[in-house]
Amino acid sequence: MIATGGTGGHIYPALAFADELVRRDPSCHVSFIGSSNRMEAQLIPAQGYDFTGFEMTGMNGGISAKIRSAVSLKKAEGKITKMLKESRPDACVGFGNYISVPLIMAAHRLHIPTMISEQNSFAGKANVMLGRYADAIEIAYANSAKDFPKEKTRLLGNPDATRAWNRKVEPDFVRQYGLEPGQPYVVIMMGSLGSESVSKVLDEACALLDGDYPVVIAKGKANDYTFENKRDFVHLVDYVDGIACLRTASAAVCRAGATTLAEIAVCGCASILIPSPFVPNNHQVYNAMELVSKDAAWMIEEKDLTAEKLVSGMNRLMRDDACRSKMKANASAMGTKDAAGQMVSWLEDIVNG
Repeated sequence: MIATGGTGGHIYPALAFADELVRRDPSCHVSFIGSSNRMEAQLIPAQGYDFTGFEMTGMNGGISAKIRSAVSLKKAEGKITKMLKESRPDACVGFGNYISVPLIMAAHRLHIPTMISEQNSFAGKANVMLGRYADAIEIAYANSAKDFPKEKTRLLGNPDATRAWNRKVEPDFVRQYGLEPGQPYVVIMMGSLGSESVSKVLDEACALLDGDYPVVIAKGKANDYTFENKRDFVHLVDYVDGIACLRTASAAVCRAGATTLAEIAVCGCASILIPSPFVPNNHQVYNAMELVSKDAAWMIEEKDLTAEKLVSGMNRLMRDDACRSKMKANASAMGTKDAAGQMVSWLEDIVNG
């Protein structure tokens, strides 16, 4: 049984892990739990997995919000305990987010083997707390190791990188964005929902670009910003296939979510990272620094972002083949192609222990 939810950064690694479990043993039954009103409630059943949704309240906010959250978690733990007693899974795995808390705690009390996965370089509060109880802790960045007991923590990488590595992309996929196969281009992605604040800078940047290379901008599904600087070589779309673009683009401009960075690394894509400032503990900056410190990416914090600075970085990457090639090689060296497989092997050892 797997707990995941909230954002794609938690959900896609969990799905990649589940896919590897089933690939190794087609008779393995995997079920998921998550929030009934978040994106996991649609994404996970669409992939063919059983899903049970709970009414959950997040931990962010004032005292009253924290009390409501604690009550919802306790209620969920009671229901999950009953589910575990009935189905008796071989193991329970949490992929961060507060929905992992009731599953891992219930499994721990029932002596069911447990594992948690931390995708960010700055560990989330839920995982830090669960680290005391989980039998195994899988991390994607060395920086988060300090937050967990050393004896049961392993640096294996983000399992979503396995999904990205195994993904086959046809060269003519880019035609849907008005490009020719093999044509050098820059893709800009600010998360599935988009960012109005960054879009304003992107709009200004469009006016400064000289058209030496085409640009594909994914505006985001919840972004109401209207671009005014329309250019023939700038292709505006609501959403792009992120992995396919990272495989085919010459360079990318992205947020610094853990799953996005895992995909950048395994795809070996040169990138300029603009961490979201609207996340707990500013953890996207820490994520980005993992690549920046190894010359595998550049970073511009949103507070420092200007159209001129962004265009300058894009032009340098696209016009300096040696610089771009070095960045791609350094990023690729950080890719973890078999993170999902290593997680499954470790879990098998614990269950069979």
